[in-house]
Amino acid sequence: MKNSQKLGGIKNLQQNCNHEDLVLQEQISQELKDEIIQILRMNEENISVNEAIIALKSENFIDSHKAIIKLRRTLSNFEQAEQIAQENELIPLLFYVIEYGSTNLIKIEAAQIISILAGGRSGITRIIMENGILQLSLSALDSNQSELIMLIITILGKLAGESVKYRDSILQVCSMEKIISKMESKYKSTYIWCLANLSIGRPSPKFDKIKPAFEIFAKVILEEFNQQNLKMINDAIWALGYMIDGEPKRIAALINSGVVPQLINLLPMGNFVSILRIFECIFYGTDEQIKYLLECGFIAHIRMIVDPKSREKSGDMIQTFAATETLFKVLSNQNFLISLFRSLSDNNSNLRGDALEVIGNAIQHGTNEDVNQLVKNGLILYILRMFEIANEKEIAVNHLKKGLEILIKILRKGEIKLKDNKSNQFFTLFKQLDGVSIIQKLSSCKQDDVAKYALIFKQEFAI
Repeated sequence: MKNSQKLGGIKNLQQNCNHEDLVLQEQISQELKDEIIQILRMNEENISVNEAIIALKSENFIDSHKAIIKLRRTLSNFEQAEQIAQENELIPLLFYVIEYGSTNLIKIEAAQIISILAGGRSGITRIIMENGILQLSLSALDSNQSELIMLIITILGKLAGESVKYRDSILQVCSMEKIISKMESKYKSTYIWCLANLSIGRPSPKFDKIKPAFEIFAKVILEEFNQQNLKMINDAIWALGYMIDGEPKRIAALINSGVVPQLINLLPMGNFVSILRIFECIFYGTDEQIKYLLECGFIAHIRMIVDPKSREKSGDMIQTFAATETLFKVLSNQNFLISLFRSLSDNNSNLRGDALEVIGNAIQHGTNEDVNQLVKNGLILYILRMFEIANEKEIAVNHLKKGLEILIKILRKGEIKLKDNKSNQFFTLFKQLDGVSIIQKLSSCKQDDVAKYALIFKQEFAI
């Protein structure tokens, strides 16, 4: 369950948290404030774990503050978390400081150290979990110290990203509602990141436990897109990709939230892989849910991505292996293919045109096996149906021509397979579906271009 964003959050907090301002707010004498500020302004110094533990145990006000500040700097500058966490006394002592420390500053410094440690190896996260981080978190979430709460949220997010077991333990103790109730606008992106980590993984959490976050993610995705909120939107998309899980009720909640059109608009800019994962889940939903996705313009956008002539317009988002793999996983989904083929007979002319372009590109640039997969899912049948309904309702001339072009290319692919199969299986199927009769009717079509292509078809395949 590891994820590339696991170490996010702490940097943002350190940028927003002004340590000297915190000191000035403390209810201590001006003399002590001056001494602590002087420590904060000192050049960075290293400190050993044993020295820090001795100073913290002494409960000397200045020595303990000095030790914890130096320890946090040592960790953040030299990444010694994995070695330091092995000291059995350190993590319980830091927990004690977070809960009972004499100033908010020392609590925050201790929490920052735990946050750094939580980004380490699984052995360290196990120590953090076993020493009672969940109970400590509940206590901290009930405080009114926003910086400390934010660090606790960061720690929980990292632990949730470590394993499904930790994720479920956190959800059992710290509800989504509790976490969301503490959300502040200046730390919003880190809250979204934490909620996302609490929502991902397989098996998926029970929907009632994560539904409050589902609604938050939908609101984030609907925000106006800009470079400042890009990461937050991508985190929300990434989480939704896991949460939908192909269940019709969850898909219905997604559609009702109004985010599907926005997700389609975000395809060239957002987390392409995660958006496609969401759409893949929709193709496991009901026919109405799939049709809704198509009517929102899914095929039109995919057409731009898979068309080699238009690919540069979509940027370089499909150049990575993961994006390409996910794209073609979606495009080979049986429910997608059937929905795509059904669009050929749809009353929506634009949808039909986009479907023809996507199918045409797949036939033109796909392998023989790709074409065989399309035929197995009924492509020839659906093309012939489009030709048949042209007698009952108006079908654009260019759509009929495109359909004939595609059918010719399919049957030509079948000719290529002759060497292996000794017969054109695609053409055999075409005849079984009464294709010969349907093409005969098209050859007498009033539209000259359609009749011309039908005649070419008859001549090429001797029918």
